[in-house]
Order: sequence, then structure tokens, then C-alpha cells
Amino acid sequence: FKQKTAYEIPKRDWSSDVCSSDLNPSHSSENRIHSDDVAKQFGFKGALVPGVTVFSHMTQPLVARFGEAWLARGTADVRFAKPAYDGELLTVSSEGEQAFDLTCRNEAGVELARMHATMPDRAPAPDARGGIAPAPSLTEKPLATWELMEIGKPFPELIWQPSVADNNQWLDDNRETLPIYREGINPLLHPGFVLRQGNLALRNRFTLPAWIHTASRIQFFEVARVGPRYEVRAIPEEKWNRKGHEFARLFVAIRREGRTVAEIAHEMIFRPAAKQA
Repeated sequence: FKQKTAYEIPKRDWSSDVCSSDLNPSHSSENRIHSDDVAKQFGFKGALVPGVTVFSHMTQPLVARFGEAWLARGTADVRFAKPAYDGELLTVSSEGEQAFDLTCRNEAGVELARMHATMPDRAPAPDARGGIAPAPSLTEKPLATWELMEIGKPFPELIWQPSVADNNQWLDDNRETLPIYREGINPLLHPGFVLRQGNLALRNRFTLPAWIHTASRIQFFEVARVGPRYEVRAIPEEKWNRKGHEFARLFVAIRREGRTVAEIAHEMIFRPAAKQA
């Protein structure tokens, strides 16, 4: 992904343009929905760009306006309506003052994602579920099934200790140009990199040949920086069937030294229905 043009952020109504190139940073992902051959098996025209990449672009005007403050207590609720395909030009538009509505459209003007974000005066109290003890680590990850996606049963804990190099790789892969993420000895972690831990918590529990990220809600409680050791805890809170697809929503808490840094409600199709012949 690369920047199309520089954008300006007026005091009240504001917008930005962000666009993609022919680089899909998840071509080699364990999730093969990001490859052409598997995506086509499920009825898509080609490899899907990850939802966390689209989300990353949609956060750019928020962080450009509010900086570290939004990363310390802001919220975002994003839903992906249509897939973004490798090579498409994406435009992100946004407006608002304390609550913001952002949209992501492709070159044809089709709305791919919509996000509502807020900048509260203070963050709420974290969910108590973040303190629930995780399940023991697994020696082998089973294939994700409806039966094994047990509501209320914690996943094994995922340990995440991102380095400067890890964060810079995320910034480079997602064509992030804001300098705030590269400043200081312990730079701020990109919010897309934080949201990605919801995906990794799922992969830490199951083997998933193909799955689709459909929505997320994230609440920040304090800034996340490069260097510390984070514990990523996840608990399934709901599952449902729709049009042959098996969906689930996870409660995810990213914690550091006994405190919750961010919470995510992470929704996905964990077993997509195959394309009908």
C-alpha cells in the first residue's frame, strides 16, 4: 500500500485519501484467503486484502488529528461489507468532531468498510474478563470446528513482545507515513498491529485453512509501545450460522503487567462455506 496524495485535516470536516498498490502483505499468510487460488474457491475474484490492513488505513486521519491521545483512550468500531482486492485503489473519507464516521471505497465507488470512532474524555473501566486465567498452552492446534468454538471457554494465552523492527515492518507493509510510530526509543505501536493480535489469538488456538475477518470493535486504555511483553487473552463470546458460514466473535484483552491496554471484540467467519458449483 502507498500514499496517493498528502491530505489536509481541517478543524471540523476532514477527509483523507489512502490508496493501495499491488502489494498484499499477507500473500504468505497462514490464512489462505489472502491467496488467489483459495479465495477463488470461496467465490471471490482474487486474493483478499486483510481487514486489519484496511483498518490500518482508516486510522490514519484519526492519529494525524489526535496523535497519541487517540491511541491512549480512543475507540473504533469497524465493519467490512465488501472485500478489498489486491491491487485496488482505496479511498478513506472521514468527518466529525468528537465522534467520527469513516468510509473506505474502491475505485468503482463501492463502500467496502465503515468505521465509527470516538475520542472520549476518558476511557471506561476495562472488562473483568481480561483477568480470567487462560487455558494451558497447546502442543498441537486442532482444526477449528463449531463444537470446539466453545462460548465462554478461554483460549491459551499468546505472548507478544514486538520489537522496533517488527513495528517498522508493519508500517512498511501497510505504507504508513505518519512519523509518530517511528519516534523515540520505544515508539508507539500501530493500531492495526494491535488489532492484528485478535487474528493471532485465533490462530494460536486453532488451525484455520481459510477464514474472513468481518468486524472489530477496539477500545484503548493506554498507549501500547514497542518493547514490553504483552499477554493476549481471548474468549469466544458468541457464534452463529448465516448462509452456510460459521461465525464467531471473540473477546480479546491485550494486557501488560496485570493491566488491560486494549480490548477487542473480534468477529470473523471461521469456517466459510465453499462456493456452490
